[in-house]
Amino acid sequence: MKCEEVKINLPEFIDGKLDEKITQLVKKHLESCEACNEVYTELNSFLKFTGSLPEIEPPIGMKEEFMQLTEKEMGHSHRKVILVPDWLKVAAMIIVVFGTFAVGYFTGLKNQGNEQMASELNQLKQEVLLAGLRDYSGPQKIEAVYNIKNSGQTSDQLINALVYTMNTDKNVNVRLAAINALSGWIADNEIVKQEMIHSLTVQENPLLQISLIQVLTESGVKEAKEEIQTLSDNENTDQNVREFAKDMIKTII
Repeated sequence: MKCEEVKINLPEFIDGKLDEKITQLVKKHLESCEACNEVYTELNSFLKFTGSLPEIEPPIGMKEEFMQLTEKEMGHSHRKVILVPDWLKVAAMIIVVFGTFAVGYFTGLKNQGNEQMASELNQLKQEVLLAGLRDYSGPQKIEAVYNIKNSGQTSDQLINALVYTMNTDKNVNVRLAAINALSGWIADNEIVKQEMIHSLTVQENPLLQISLIQVLTESGVKEAKEEIQTLSDNENTDQNVREFAKDMIKTII
């Protein structure tokens, strides 16, 4: 079995959906081909990652568009081999088979191709994470926030999405989850720090105000002192928040 055929069949190989003959051919090839084995490792990791997330319903027409693209690229000769996967697996397969890795491989630039393939897969992971914040609500959105927190990805796009959620979501618990997620980056990311300081001027819910004050003071963010002081001096601020602010501001040296 050639490398191109192996890559085409990897998603279904990982899911155990190939027949025994093709499965054995893929296994045999992976044992002797380092390049395909690297693709298998990356794709297996990605599919496990997406499998751990709540199911996302694709927009109308997306699945059909993906299938039309795969049929156009692969031609009739490969259709009998591939079983119809879910839309995320089709997306992953398109990246692996027709993305920059294939270009790098056939031009002898294997290492560069692998790096670009990893970048493409990370981008797709990010899109899955962002979809959770866009499309979910309530408990599911909270889970989406924590999936972002635990994903190991800290792109500007993900951070901006969490900041937007922290400041605008209708569900207080979702906002709290976003504050918690962002707090993990406050020490190393200046943008996160400034956005959390600014959020003190946006939040009106006492629980959210207290949560922000606690994160900022315990993180030793001196720049937040003025905003916290303003809250504590404002007679319209909830009394519990004012007292908490006065106590916690003493911890900022």
